[in-house]
Amino acid sequence: MRKPLLLLLAITLLLGACSRVGLAYRNLDWLIPWKLGDYVALTSEQSAWLKPQLQEHLAWHCSVELPRYLDWLQRSQQALSSRDSELMASQLADFEQAMQRIAVEITPSTIELLRGLSPRQVDQLLAAMDEQNAKLREEFLEPPVQEQVSRRAERMEERLQPWFGTLNAEQRERVQSWAQGLGEQNQVWLENRMAWQQALREALEVRRGDDFAARMTALLQQRERFYTSAYRISYQKNRQAMAEMIVDLVAQADSKQMERADKRLQSLHADLAAQQCTADQAVARR
Repeated sequence: MRKPLLLLLAITLLLGACSRVGLAYRNLDWLIPWKLGDYVALTSEQSAWLKPQLQEHLAWHCSVELPRYLDWLQRSQQALSSRDSELMASQLADFEQAMQRIAVEITPSTIELLRGLSPRQVDQLLAAMDEQNAKLREEFLEPPVQEQVSRRAERMEERLQPWFGTLNAEQRERVQSWAQGLGEQNQVWLENRMAWQQALREALEVRRGDDFAARMTALLQQRERFYTSAYRISYQKNRQAMAEMIVDLVAQADSKQMERADKRLQSLHADLAAQQCTADQAVARR
């Protein structure tokens, strides 16, 4: 892979993923593939079963994963401060491995919970997904393409702001160019999302069957298997476009912006270290 792509991917994690890492052990929405409670009314028996499962996942995450994140943030800070593209590139693989470990950790509980859903609960889940997709379609597809592009640029600037502060004119122009280049990516993204959901629907229809566990394991741990052809083609292209943009943004950043990004990483590290202490105490009380 080209170095600019690797540099972008690593920096993208710094821009978007670190804040999730800082809340991971206490944020159940991040440990569970979807907010099931927002879609399905669980019975008292299901809730009683789920609670200790989640506690076990959180205890595992606190004791096993959070120490890894502390080290990851420290190395990320060093890479960003020195603009070391090689080191920043290596951070991507570490983070992706962490995401995969979490997917593996929660798969058995997710399978068991979904297997026990009643027909009415499955209907609730599917209806809620349809409603959410309609809202996403209204927000991301109904506006004219040029408006989609403008909103895309605005969202990216919002994600960059906590790290770099107000972007300079050259950086804003670069973000706009990136957003324009993605064109009708919103449609490709939503169609891919719905393709994954269709596979989930089909799996839920046979949730009492012998192959349900295998189906759900693939859905949770091998999402790339369910990419649409359009999304598969655009995925690498879009990652490359993002890479080139982030590399340019870092090159265009002044010393004040780089200092701001470095301080944000320091803050995340301190916050995560404090949460680690709390997590250890919680595990010790179990």
